[in-house]
Amino acid sequence: MNKRKLIAAFAVILASCTPDTEDVFGESAANRVALSQNSYSALLESQQQGWALDYYPSDGTLGGVAYAARFHGGLVTMSCEQPVSNPVTAKTYPVGTETTSYYQVTGETGVLLTFDTYNPLFHYWSQPSAGRAKGYQSDYEFTFLAASADSVVLRGKKHGNLLRMYPLAEAPAAYVRRVQQTHAVLGSIIRKRALVDGVSKSITMAYNQFSYTEQAKGDTVPYIHTADGVRFYRTVTLGGVNISRLTYDSSANALRSPDGRVVLPAPTVAESFAGGQTQWYFGYSEADGPTEMCSELADLLSDCAQRVKKPNWGYEVLQDFYIGGNLFSGDALHTVIGWRAADNYGKGNPAYFAYGISMDLVDEQRQLVGIHALEPATNFDKHVYCQSLVDFIGQHSPYQLVFDNDESPTSVTLTSEHDATKWFTLRIR
Repeated sequence: MNKRKLIAAFAVILASCTPDTEDVFGESAANRVALSQNSYSALLESQQQGWALDYYPSDGTLGGVAYAARFHGGLVTMSCEQPVSNPVTAKTYPVGTETTSYYQVTGETGVLLTFDTYNPLFHYWSQPSAGRAKGYQSDYEFTFLAASADSVVLRGKKHGNLLRMYPLAEAPAAYVRRVQQTHAVLGSIIRKRALVDGVSKSITMAYNQFSYTEQAKGDTVPYIHTADGVRFYRTVTLGGVNISRLTYDSSANALRSPDGRVVLPAPTVAESFAGGQTQWYFGYSEADGPTEMCSELADLLSDCAQRVKKPNWGYEVLQDFYIGGNLFSGDALHTVIGWRAADNYGKGNPAYFAYGISMDLVDEQRQLVGIHALEPATNFDKHVYCQSLVDFIGQHSPYQLVFDNDESPTSVTLTSEHDATKWFTLRIR
């Protein structure tokens, strides 16, 4: 382009920017934002029953929390599938409790939905509290990403988690009760296997987290319970099949994708054991010492029991030794090798200490389970002399499982695949 043509081109550009030129958008930027605000507000308030909210607090490790929200006249009335004990109000709000506060749709760099007055159910996740100076690092202001009568998608302004909303076809109270019931049923089941077009895949579905491996890459996706199953925070690709939600089939105790290609069947007894939610106890009592285990493990347990008795701890007495769900509910490590003792010569308060583990089915057909040490859990730093028990169990993994009953077992014997002289029996109490 020669110099004369270049000057002419700039003249055209400058002319197009003059006030006399018609706005190609038809509205000023401010007017367009105002129109968006009005249309979003109208959309939110158009649903008479309200909306189901898929809310993900924190970094997603807690999974999703289901809310119902009805927007009306600048107010929002909310209820939650979980009870909320709020230290700010010093109240506990049972499931289904409704609280009302103000909301706004405002314009900044984009259009925001902001819950701008305090709601004890919703702001619980973002408010500071004892031990959580930044709360759960969760949002109460959200940028609209997409909106229609079928769904609304927003992103947290500060922490970036997606908030998805779906129109309710039933009263909010009925919805949150159904979600609570689904959560109660599915939350008590840990699944370790999925069938994709009939092919078995190893997965772990527990505590609102779905972990799997696809093309040699591991991934964990949080999920939320719904009125009829679960919905994932983002699409899961398993065996080449994309799934965003699963529906619960109560008659088969199975979860299924809408197209039926992915099924998470009812867990077998071995899968339930590997799920690590139930406490399975070693044979031990203060009077008789260790029982139902190989002599090497019995010696280690006897030594641990003797060393638990410490004057500076009020002479604790070892009472239980177990594998499974952590008895200390406040610990983030859910599956542990754990101990329970009592102070004051065994007459006082219970004391818990534990070591986090993972359990996986190495071979489903042979009922072979791997037990792997992860990291110290509750109070283990005060009882590190029990590390020898953790090491022994981990070193002789994997173990062959033999249950006393394949339908409703009360005991299981674990025998090391590598050394049959290393074994122990666990029982449910």
